Amino acid sequence: MVGFAGLFAQFAFGFLLVVSLIPAWLVCMFAKLVRLCLSPERHSALEKSVSGVLIVMMVLLWRLLFFLCAWIRLDVEYSDGSFLGMLGKPAVLVMNHTSFLDAMLAVSLAPLPRSLDVRVLVANYVFDIPLLGTVMREIGLAEVPFKGAAGEHSNMAVDKNLMDERLKSFNDHVTCGGVGAWFPEGLRNRGDPTVLQEFRAGAFSVPVRTDVEIWCCAAVGCNVSWPVKATVGGLPADIRVKVFRLAASSHALLTDVEGDERAKAIHLASLAKAAVQEGINELVAKDSGKSTQEKQS
Repeated sequence: MVGFAGLFAQFAFGFLLVVSLIPAWLVCMFAKLVRLCLSPERHSALEKSVSGVLIVMMVLLWRLLFFLCAWIRLDVEYSDGSFLGMLGKPAVLVMNHTSFLDAMLAVSLAPLPRSLDVRVLVANYVFDIPLLGTVMREIGLAEVPFKGAAGEHSNMAVDKNLMDERLKSFNDHVTCGGVGAWFPEGLRNRGDPTVLQEFRAGAFSVPVRTDVEIWCCAAVGCNVSWPVKATVGGLPADIRVKVFRLAASSHALLTDVEGDERAKAIHLASLAKAAVQEGINELVAKDSGKSTQEKQS
């Protein structure tokens, strides 16, 4: 049961979350008005500019949100060189998924010089969320066309034709030097948050087609701050994050792998899942060690 302190924390977090979205939403509304005054030929340039502005805004605003919500304590560990291919090499980032907070945290951690290059695969029903959905559409994030509704937690079926189109566009963005990010589990983990669900191989076709850096993000504690069944998050929590590079070259991982694109995507999904699971295990072990030391002291 959430006590008074928890309720206050949720209220404060929810309020600040809405406040953080309003400036970006206003930019979206202004952009729509400006678009009415422009010729169709100039729409593409405007959309690119607005997308860049919105991405930088969300990175900065959500960094500020976590700073103000000091009761959500973050411990982030970076390893293995320059995060997300800061030299401009195409890259992908995969993360475990236990909470709505995961995406917000990932956005806040994005390095500003690289943030404009990031595009995320997002479940289609998330675009129906007031304020946030409008901002995501204006940024140009790719929708995963799940056939089920938001509440159908076990329905992982997607519209295959639409998904193929979205993945082609997603791959084109990465090929041009961009960063592609997604949650390979597809949906939030409603079981043991320390045990990964299956990593779906679909989007791993991107690092099969294009040689990229593969980055992983393992996080524990997000589900404590924003439980999977809660409408609003923000509960006090210790969140530990480990960001690391699985490979400098996805194609190097596939040198000895035989088979078609699907077989290679499954192989990369398996490697990524094992690496993220290892990262989660390390973070859980650190938490256990910290708790033991606190009890002894």
